[in-house]
Parts: sequence; C-alpha cells; structure tokens
Amino acid sequence: MNGQRNHIGLMVVVVVLSVVLAGITVLAGPIKSNQVFSQSKRSDYTGFSLMTPSGYLSEVQVCCDAVVSLPNLRNGGQQQIHSSLRTPYSAVFDGVDWSNAGGNQKRNGLSDVKGPLSADLLWSGGRTSLISWLPVTEGNRLFVVRQAGWPGAAHDSPIVAMDLYTGEELWSVEIPYHTNDWTTWVGGVKNGQLYASRSGNGASVADNLYALDVETGDTLWVSTVLIDAGPYDGVVFASDGDPIVASFTDIWRFNNEDGSLVWHADRLGSVSGSCGGAAFQERFYVADAAPGGHIIVAYDMQTGQRLYESSVMTGFTLQNTPFVGPDGTIYLSRTQNNPVTDYFYAFTDTGASLVEKWHRICAWTTFSEYAASADGAVYCILPGPCIGKLDAQTGDILAQSEVLEVEESYLSPHFAVDVAGTVFFSNGGFSEGKASVFTTDLTPLWNTTMKNINIGGPSLGNNGILLLCGTGTNIRAYQAAQPILDLNVTGVFPHVSASIVNIGEAAATNLSWQILVTGGIFGRINSTRSDIVPTLDTQQTVNISLDRFIFGFGKITILVSATCDEGVVVSKTVEASVFLIFVKMKT
Repeated sequence: MNGQRNHIGLMVVVVVLSVVLAGITVLAGPIKSNQVFSQSKRSDYTGFSLMTPSGYLSEVQVCCDAVVSLPNLRNGGQQQIHSSLRTPYSAVFDGVDWSNAGGNQKRNGLSDVKGPLSADLLWSGGRTSLISWLPVTEGNRLFVVRQAGWPGAAHDSPIVAMDLYTGEELWSVEIPYHTNDWTTWVGGVKNGQLYASRSGNGASVADNLYALDVETGDTLWVSTVLIDAGPYDGVVFASDGDPIVASFTDIWRFNNEDGSLVWHADRLGSVSGSCGGAAFQERFYVADAAPGGHIIVAYDMQTGQRLYESSVMTGFTLQNTPFVGPDGTIYLSRTQNNPVTDYFYAFTDTGASLVEKWHRICAWTTFSEYAASADGAVYCILPGPCIGKLDAQTGDILAQSEVLEVEESYLSPHFAVDVAGTVFFSNGGFSEGKASVFTTDLTPLWNTTMKNINIGGPSLGNNGILLLCGTGTNIRAYQAAQPILDLNVTGVFPHVSASIVNIGEAAATNLSWQILVTGGIFGRINSTRSDIVPTLDTQQTVNISLDRFIFGFGKITILVSATCDEGVVVSKTVEASVFLIFVKMKT
C-alpha cells in the first residue's frame, strides 16, 4: 500500500511539474514573419533554405532559436524573424487503400498490395488541372482535387471521384468558398468518408473540415471548429477512423461520426505549411521547434495530452514530417540545406520517453513523404543525391541507387513500397518531374516523366494500381497483368464442392481458399476447410471441397472465399437446406 501511495505521489509531482513548465512556455508565442516569398527557393541566410511549393503564396511563418534577417524580395527591406520557442505497437501493413499522405496512419508509404514491375498502363486522362494534388483511394474509387483555376476563388478546385479501374468520373463536388478561402485540398478517406477543407496556405487561412460520402459526394457533416492546416500538412486517422489534423501551432482530433471536436492541443512547428504528424498505436507524433533545433513530441492519441519529447536535433528550419516504421521506430529527415546539420534520425518510443537510436547524414529535402519496408529497412535521400535503404536498427546503408540526375538535385521525394518490397518514387519536381520504380535493393526497373507531379503520387490502390497525377489532363493508372478468379459452388451433396478458375492474364500465387458452412437447427452445423494452392496458372482450374458429410436439420449458409498474393479477393455465398445427410441448394 505504501509503495502504491509513493507511486501515486510521484505521478502527482510529475503532473504538477508538467503543468508548471507548460504555463511557463505558453508565454513564448509564435512570431509571424511578414516575408512574402515570390520564388520557390530561398537561401538568403547561410546554412538553411526555405521552399514554397506550388500554389503557395502566403506569408511563411518560421519558428527558430535565433534572430535572423531575410532581405525582402519586393522592397529590399529587412524583416526580422524572432525566436519563438516551446520548452518542454501494431501490424506491419495498414491495408490495400491509400488513405492519406504517406498512405496510412504511420505515414510510412508501406502498402499491402503488389505494384506494377513494368510500365503497364491501365488507363490515363481526367479533368485538367493547374496543380498536381494527392490522389487517395478507398476500394474501387480514387479521389483527387483538380485545380481548375488559381487558388482562392469560387469554382477553382473541384474534388473528383473516379473509378480506380477505368478512370471514369463518378461524381464531382465543390467545397463552399468563403471570402479569402484557399484552394480545396483532400486530407484523406476512411470508412466511407472523404475529408476536405479550404484551409491552409501556410496556416494563414482557417476554414471548416468537411466529411463527404464517398459514394455520392454528399456532405455528411461540417466541423464548427476551424482548422488552418493545408495539403502539405496532411491528415492521418485514428484506429476508429477519427481524422487527426496537425498544423503550425495546433493539433485537432475530430469525431468521424458528427465532426465534433474530440480534443485540441497546442504545439509549435518549424515552418508553416509543412507541420503534419504521424500515428502509431496510441501515440501521435509531430516535429516541433525547440531551443537549438527541433524535437519529436509524443501526444496521447485518445486525450491529446502532451506526453514527452526527444532530445534536440540541431538545426534552424525544418520542412519535413515525421513517420513511423512497422516496428514503431519514429523517423525524421531533419534538413535545411546545410551539411553540418542535415541528418536522418531514428527514435524509439519506450512508453515513457523518446530515445535516439541513430542518425545519419542525408540530403536536403522538403515536403517529403518517406517510406519503410516490411523487411526491417527505411528509405531516405542520401548525399549525392541518391536514394538510400537503411537498416532500421543501426542506420547502416543496405543499398543505394545511382546518383539521381542533375535536374533532380532539388527533391521533394514521395515514396511508396509494396508488399514485395518494390520501391515507387517521385522526385516531386515540376518541369523535371519524374516517377521511378526500383527493386527492393534499388536496382532500376522503369521510370516515366511526370511534369509538375508535386504531391500527385505515387499512390498504391486496390489490386496494386499505381496512381500518378500531373497537370493538364495527365492522370495515369498502372497495373501489372492480374489474375482474375472465377469462383463457383458446383455441388452440395454428398460434399460441398466448388471450383476456382483463373481467367486472368497472370498466375495467382499462394491462392488461399476456405469453405465455411454454418447454420442448422440451434446453429449446430458448423464445418470448415481451408488450404493453399502455391500457384494457379492462367486458365487453370482447382476443384475444392469439404472433406466430410454435412449432417443435421434446417437451413445452412455456405460461404466459399479465396484470395491470393496479388490482392485478388473473391467470395460466393449460397443458401441450402439439410435433412439428415441430404443437402439441397436453393436456386
């Protein structure tokens, strides 16, 4: 009992100290720069660069631990930026959909589908767009904003839903425009709801968050609380589907059922417009400004409570988002175009603290979405620049690509990694935009020019469909030749039997099938059988059956299902009636 009291007393002391420290740090609020960037790249100050992405002309807000001067491009004056400081475990894959920036709640680009190993174009084309935006998918639909006009006007940015397999437009909607709103952006899609807003532009525009029905585009709810996040911040989802939005000085979690605010937390990012977060189990992580550089901060995903933070990563500005590996390792490419401070970091969450595992020198990037792989590795951009595959435990280089082309030296890399370890990569470029595909050891497979790709992919959707979105009408979907499984229940007496035919153009590997029979009087009939067929070649048939008689009385349900490594899933359900050993299928 005494030990328990001592433990409770210690917790009270810790909470009181945390509250005191939080009260002290609230005094240091963010100072906003009046600098308006009219170029995409700024390197006025020795040791760092700022980037402004496409469609982004707002006042950029910077938090740092020094007073610096940046020459104003328009009038030659000096604008000071003052310091503004704040002191202070899961399955490998998240599914077959590309639900948000980074693909999943960990934001690690790892997908449970098998992407195309060659440039097999499934379809192309779509609405024209001035800017390339993120395509997200759920089931057989993809959703993307197509920029019809310059951001910040009515009718400038419709959301378009398309058939993932054909490219056919299913519906389009426009988020209502309010005076001074910014372009529409899609945060993500989860459990039949698509989330979008007109907020952002470097956290200078606040607007509502909208939830739309994925089948119709109808508005399900509109949040009463405003957000100021934008497309480069992104959204991730809690395990119940609640959207969590992180911006420059705020984090919000909304109830997915009605849009009510679950919790809000204060934070302090480094550069507005690139301040998103990542989730893992019951933790939400962001990278914040701190004295001398940046820190990873862990929040309780259920309550929004700030829990603990990492040691300081030395630096000045940061325009990348953290992500989480399958094992829970938190990664951040903390770069600012200064070799002295540009490192790729890995941290372990012990449940009570964030402990650095390792760090390795890396190349400067901005607005990036990196990736992990299922084989215990993580991908980054190494000096050169080149793509590097690092050991998740040690940071050792396992493989690296050839040096990327000179015109790709400015990188806003976006990655996706499929279930087989194939790496899909975009340089995020504009006139030099390109997407490339590599083996898991970074041997080149194929590439394609994709001008102005920005954040328009790669995204991996259902059945391994690779999406790339550019400007104009340039939307492309690639898919490798796929098996197509035709499943039929062929008999119910004396045994339940079925046939599976591969009528597709590629073999089905590790074909897993199951027959499940349930029902009867008092639910006493319950029989199942399953097995795996290593390979079902094209035009090949496999016959499957239960290995026992069905005995009993009453109505039964027969469910036959099959799936394979290529992501194809089929099932068929039939009803039947049983009298002793005699079974009759309903027609």
